[in-house]
Formats: sequence, C-alpha cells, structure tokens
Amino acid sequence: IWRGRMQLTKLATLLAILFSLSFNTFSEEQEQPNIVPLEHFGCNYNKGKDRDDDLKVISEWNEFVDQSGLSYSAYLVDPYYTNPDEQYDTHWIGFSPSFEEMGKAQELMMTAEGAKLQDKFNRVTTCGEHDLWGSYTVRASSNNEGGGILTLSSCKLTEGSTIEDLMQADVRMNEFADQAGNTGGIYRWFPGPGVQLEWTSEYDFLAANTASSLSEWGAGADAMVNQGGAAMQASIYGNLVQCVDTRVFVVTQVRSSNN
Repeated sequence: IWRGRMQLTKLATLLAILFSLSFNTFSEEQEQPNIVPLEHFGCNYNKGKDRDDDLKVISEWNEFVDQSGLSYSAYLVDPYYTNPDEQYDTHWIGFSPSFEEMGKAQELMMTAEGAKLQDKFNRVTTCGEHDLWGSYTVRASSNNEGGGILTLSSCKLTEGSTIEDLMQADVRMNEFADQAGNTGGIYRWFPGPGVQLEWTSEYDFLAANTASSLSEWGAGADAMVNQGGAAMQASIYGNLVQCVDTRVFVVTQVRSSNN
C-alpha cells in the first residue's frame, strides 16, 4: 500500500487461495478462522540513505494517515539471524482489520498527497517486493508494546494433512503454552498476490512467532532445546507439517492502529 500500487481486484485472488487451503472443509459447528490482510515490502536503502531518513518520511506519512481515519498498523522489520539468501536491508509489514480497509488504504496512497509521500519514500528506499498475505492468529501475543522479535519459518503441510488438522492441534499447543506461561504470539501467514511463484510452489505458509525481546526469545529457545519443548511440540503436531529456513528479525512499530 504505502510503497507501491496494487489492483484491488487481486484481493479476490487471495481469498480464493486461502479457501483452497482446506478452510472450506470446516463443518457448520466449527468456527471459521478469521484472516486479516498483511502487506509486505522488501526494501534496500538507496545510496546515502538510512533508517533516520526513512523515519522522517514515516513521520509525515503518519500525520497524513491520521487525517484519514483509516485503521492500519505498520512495522519496520530488520534482519538479525539470517542467511546469505536475505535480499533486503529492511522490510515493511502493515496490517488492516479487513481486506476492504486495506483496499481503502491502498487508494489513499493513490491520491495527490499520497503520491507525493510515495515519491519521498522512493528517494529513501528501493523496494523489490510488494506482496499480500493473510494472517491467522494461533495465539495472540500478550506484548502490547508494539515492537520485539519476529521468527519466520517456511512451512509445508505433509501429504494428507489439512489446515483443519493443524488447527485442532493448535488447541493442544495453546493449552501447553498456557501452562508454560508463554507470552509470545503464534501466527500463520498464507500467501496471496505478489508472493514469489518459486516460494508458493514449495511451501504453504509462513510460521510467525513473536517475542518481546531477544532475552525472551532466548528463554523460548531454552525451553525448546533443553526443557522438552521440542518433544512436546512434536507430540502435538506429529507429522502434520514440515518447516525450514528459520530466520529472526528485530521489529519496530512505526504506526499503531486503534483496532
């Protein structure tokens, strides 16, 4: 939305993709999962530009969005534990409470004032990716401070497994997390328009886990590696899903929505 333009008709494509991932197999008695839109930009700083330049434009952009009354939250996401395949200096992710609201936000940046701000963004960064995802909450984070640590892994359902199977296992995982006092968030991001075809041909979703700090992230790693967390996770999810290419990012919130 804020660093490029997307045809609103592509939202229907995302919904079709999401429902093709077995969401339509739920019975009338089962609650349908709530999917919210997440847009992503992968960006590199232009020569002579850095985070401070980006934040100056973001400050102007925030004032502009404040006047619109739109519901939109935004974060700068910087690589921390990654590998040579990482292409970008920084990432932007933004959330709206509905696909319609995301569409309105897109339209806002197509106005004369929005286009001027877009030009200012473009002077600071060059963004090689702009894609849309659907975010599903497995476990909401109790961190209300906004920023923190984000862990992402590329995941694929094993043959014969469905999203419904995964969500049933999530109930047990949430019970375990409650007992362990886990305060981090667990989310799944399902691919939509703009996501690289090579990625979608191999994986079904991104597993996104959040922590409030690196020390909290480390405590979670201790629990997984040394305190039986990995074995418990394996017993809950069994062979439903396989995840690879785990990466860790530092997240800074740059806009907080009222929703």
